[in-house]
Amino acid sequence: STRQLTMTGGIDLQGGLIQFPATQNASGDANVLDDYEEGTWTPVFTFATPGNLSVVYSTQVGNYLKVGKWVTLQFNVSTSTFTHTTASGNFQITGVPFTSNTQTGGTHIGVLSISNANLSTGYTYANVKIASNAVLLTCLEAGDSVGNQDMTTAGFPTATNHQLLGSITYQTSA
Repeated sequence: STRQLTMTGGIDLQGGLIQFPATQNASGDANVLDDYEEGTWTPVFTFATPGNLSVVYSTQVGNYLKVGKWVTLQFNVSTSTFTHTTASGNFQITGVPFTSNTQTGGTHIGVLSISNANLSTGYTYANVKIASNAVLLTCLEAGDSVGNQDMTTAGFPTATNHQLLGSITYQTSA
């Protein structure tokens, strides 16, 4: 049976708990909070074409918080082995637990701390991004007076250990 409590004024939860079902009971009403979830995910480094990429992780931690359609991902990944000679294309972090929505502008941008990466000439920092309708993260390099661009194999040299710590908030497709 369905039960609904309707009241005017505030709610005082002396017990301090609100429990959501394991499976979301989706609402079409934009003003209804219908989902809350905390969990972990496993971030994995790869390239658009992985080729012979070999990665051994010393740290590989990912956490998420989902409130309604909004997800915040956090990750801390360090490698103890990172080699490639035939990999190519954009650097990617897979394992993202929720697909991003289709959005105007095409991407959500988050913060990123990155070590032992080679930024292109004129680029001074990197961010993490998730594209529209995507289930993976990429790294975006940027700087003053240059356009943003995705980081590729050139930014992640072989036989060099890398550490990426980041956080991104985006809207899901469901």
